[in-house]
Amino acid sequence: MLDTVEKTRTILVVEDNVLMRKLFVRCLEEGGFTVVEASDATSVIDLMRDMAPDLVVMDIVMPGLSGLELIRQIRADSALAATPVLAVTNLATPADKRRLTEAGFDGHVSKPIKPKEFQASVAGFLTA
Repeated sequence: MLDTVEKTRTILVVEDNVLMRKLFVRCLEEGGFTVVEASDATSVIDLMRDMAPDLVVMDIVMPGLSGLELIRQIRADSALAATPVLAVTNLATPADKRRLTEAGFDGHVSKPIKPKEFQASVAGFLTA
């Protein structure tokens, strides 16, 4: 069970696949988090400025602007650079993980996710 401090956390979920996004949102809301959704990367910078999320959970492979391109924009923006960003991806080789870290992600979770493990990973990431 998440404590009161964790339950007040707001997470921005960026995922283009509708079913995956709904799964992420449901898992996080059931874990007590407030969740805002984005279906693509184009609106994320503005959403982050407006809502100041405690964490961004982001897919990597998206049409148009990829998660790798988006994280570079986030890290280059002094107002957003300190926001933790967690990649959720099928890219799971050691080289992929290194590339995610080098790009600026604070951590990653591999797809397919298991709901309770996903909740625990996000909660642990926020309290670390």
